[in-house]
Parts: sequence; C-alpha cells; structure tokens
Amino acid sequence: MTAAPDRVTDLIDVIQRLSQARDIATVQDIVRTAARRLTGADGATFVLCDGDRCHYVDEDAIGPLWKGQKFPMSACVSGWSMLNRQTAVIPDVFADSRVPHSAYRATFVKSMVMVPVRAGPEPLGAIGTYWADQRTPTEDEVRLLEALAGTTAVALENVRLITGLEDLVARRTAELEEANGRLVAANGELMAAHRSADRVFAAYAKALPGTVLDGKYRLDEQLGSGGFGVVFRARHLTLDVPIAVKVFRPVAGNDSALELQRFLREGATAARLGHPNAVRVLDSGVSSGGIAFLAMELLRGHSLARELSLVGALSMRRAARVGATVAGVLAAAHKQGIVHRDIKPDNIFLHADGDGAEVVKVVDFGIAKFFAGPQSGGDYLTRTGEYVGTPRFVAPERMRGVAGDDGRSDVFSLGAVLYEMVCAAPPWSSEQERQIAAGLVLDARPVPMSRFRRAVPAELEAAVGRALAWNPTDRPTAEELGDALTALVPTLDDTPPRAAPAAPLDSEGTELQPAARWPG
Repeated sequence: MTAAPDRVTDLIDVIQRLSQARDIATVQDIVRTAARRLTGADGATFVLCDGDRCHYVDEDAIGPLWKGQKFPMSACVSGWSMLNRQTAVIPDVFADSRVPHSAYRATFVKSMVMVPVRAGPEPLGAIGTYWADQRTPTEDEVRLLEALAGTTAVALENVRLITGLEDLVARRTAELEEANGRLVAANGELMAAHRSADRVFAAYAKALPGTVLDGKYRLDEQLGSGGFGVVFRARHLTLDVPIAVKVFRPVAGNDSALELQRFLREGATAARLGHPNAVRVLDSGVSSGGIAFLAMELLRGHSLARELSLVGALSMRRAARVGATVAGVLAAAHKQGIVHRDIKPDNIFLHADGDGAEVVKVVDFGIAKFFAGPQSGGDYLTRTGEYVGTPRFVAPERMRGVAGDDGRSDVFSLGAVLYEMVCAAPPWSSEQERQIAAGLVLDARPVPMSRFRRAVPAELEAAVGRALAWNPTDRPTAEELGDALTALVPTLDDTPPRAAPAAPLDSEGTELQPAARWPG
C-alpha cells in the first residue's frame, strides 16, 4: 500500500528540511507540525528520551496536552514505545492497559499512535499523534509516521555531531584563517570580499599556481574542481615527474573541520588500499603554509560520467569490463574493511596510460567508512556521509540510515552504474524514485533493460538485477559480481550502440546545448 501523492510530496519536503536542521529546536518545530499534517490528526507531540524519563518537548494540538512535562518511562505510552522499540496503535485509549487513563480524561484524546524514534537499538524519543474520536489509524498513516521517525532519528544524530564538533570547528576555522592571512592581507579588497572559508579558498585556487608545498610539490595549472577540493597539475620536484595535487576547498555546506578530516582521510584510505585500479595517493597532510593537500598520480582522460554524456551508452562488453574492474577494487577494499559509499560515474575515471590503453580508476575515497579492523572507531567522521551522492546510486538501507554495512551498499551502487552504462538511463522510473526518496518502498525492481536497449543478454541483465536487489543479503559480494562480469566479458557484443551526436560548441569550446541521450 502506498500513500497519496500529496502526502508523499509533503514527506519528501519534510525529509529535505530535516536533513538541513542544525539544532534540536529546528527538528522539533518541523516534526510537531509534520506529524499532524501528514496524518490529519487533531494533535501531535514530540517526545525526547531524558535518561529514564520522557520529556514532552513540543506539541501541536486542538487542546492542551503535556508540553514541557516529564514522566517516568513506565508511566506513559511514549515510554512503552521507546523501551519496546515498537509502534503503539491504540484505537481506544480507555481500553488499552498501556495508557494511564486518568491522565487522558482531562484531554480531548480518544485514539492515538506512538512511534519510537531511535538510532540503532538506542531510543532517542517518540512521535505521537492523537484524534478526538475513537478510530483505527490507517496503514498509510502509520507508515508515514514511521518514515518521519526514521528521518528524525538521522536528523537528531546529525545535530548531536554538529553540537559536539562546535569547538573543534571553531579552532580549525581560526587556524585556516590565520594560515591564509598572508594571501588576504596582500589585497585589502579581497579580504573584505572573501572572509568566509569558501571564498578564501576560491581565491586560493587562482593564487596557488606557482606555489611550492613544503619544498616538494610545485602547483601548476588548475585541472578542475569538485565538492572537496581543487585539482592542480603539479610536479614532484625531487623525482621531477608530473603529478596531481588536490587542495582542500570548503564551499557552502562543506566548510567544517569534519569535512577537512574527511578530505585527509581520502589519502589514508587510498594508501591503505593500494590497488592498481584505485587512484594512487603519494602523500597527504597540511603544509607549513596551512594548505591541506593530497598528492596523487596524474590521470589523463575523463570521468565515466563525462563519457556517458558524450556517447550515451557503452558497448555491452566495455560496460561489463569497466564494471568488473570497479568490482575488483571494491572487493579489495571490502576485504580491508573499507566501504567506498559514493560509487557513481563521477568517481570512476577512464585513464589513458602511456600507450593510450584505457585503465579504469576508482577515485574519491573521502567518505569511505571502515567497518572492520582497528580503525573502525573513526565512523564518526562519516555519519553525514549518508546524505552524500546522487540518490539513484545510493542503496536503500543507506537512504533509511540503517546501521551496519559489509560493502553490499557499494554493490548496489555499482549495479546502478552498470545499468546506466548499458541503457543510458537510470534503473528506476520517476515515480519509483519519488517513492524511494520518501522511504515508502519495501521492495523495488528496476525497469527492464530491454525497454531502453534491445538484445541485452539475459545473463547480463540477471547480474545487474542481483546487484540491485533491495535486500542487501540477496546481493552478491563485490568479488562475486566481479567474477560474474569477468566471465561474461568475452561473450558480449563489443559494438558501440548508436551514439547521440555531440553537442555543438561555441568558439571557446563550450557546449551550446546538452548532448541527447542514446535513445535505445
């Protein structure tokens, strides 16, 4: 059963607002109004766990309830819901033994639903909705509240991390501003215009060519930029060889000490992996001049995302070969307890080696998570990584914020990439994507590949379908997927599909209009 479209739209809006909340007051304001609006209830309350007591912090109702009061866990329905980790659906509050009847006689409440808000096994609070008439809440209403509770749990955890890191962020910001003082002081107007971290580092990108980091790496021209940094062509002065150097560049929403730690972790993760098809990081750190950097091998070519925008789809043999290579990198990472968590075409690079042969490289381990081994305690750096990435490539368990990941979320993401390499289209319809984003889908099957491309072998479609299984335990491991694709490669057609014509360029080489997708 699915919720009405208008309620789904409301829930998507609530999820987006909660993902941006940075304090408890904002979370409770969103939740109390959303719970009542989503269900059409006569009242709603937001409860937080306060030790062994339930704190009714906020409410939105036709009559007064218990805002601001605290009750023992054992004395209220919210406590029962939190302790038992279950949703309480109560059509008649005066006929249910879990309800303190005397407390409810003075209110308008005749029926209710109480949903626990929790992170893993730990209770964080509860969301309650109330009606002035005796009624049995519908399955849709209960599911909407449970989806709201799941999103609220992630938002509360995010707020906790932000609050705990405030001092660290302040110190790190002060250090960065001091390190960049010499550049800003050289131009008074630049100082006034670039006080925030994102603008300071935008100015850095223009000023850094020619800079030598700690006597070892000379930065030359800028090659590109992304969410975490600016990449420069550079030279390793000791070895006299070309390399690439990525410099950390905060932008709006990415200007905290947490993001800096993620950036530096990319170097440690890639170095620990050491796979020939993972981008090789030579060095990382913060220079004496205060510049956070990663020194990496210099790649020549472009991303898989760029390739798909140019050709629309790959030959089936090439798609399987690229997928098998990425699966091999992921298998090696998973054996070391590393989950990439952001596999998508932008993070797969098609590198041309010295002989012009295509070498697939997996890049950007900046939000990788250690799920095993002595470094697993570093998970706090990656919690908000649950929000990173294009939704169509994110596994459903990560969308729900479910704890625990042995690497099969990466397999799901690679399955979505494989689908797009073959079909030049996402695996989900627009309606499926809306339902998935709202957390209202218990299972989903991709659109048949034959709808976009004729004569896709059954074995290839089956391999992609297994990778996109909704239940993680139904997916193959990365190693198993890689073996299956490797076995398929020599059997697949290597003829490129009919390609869309390239978009016309202006005199400066800029596309005048996007290239059309390969039609099938």
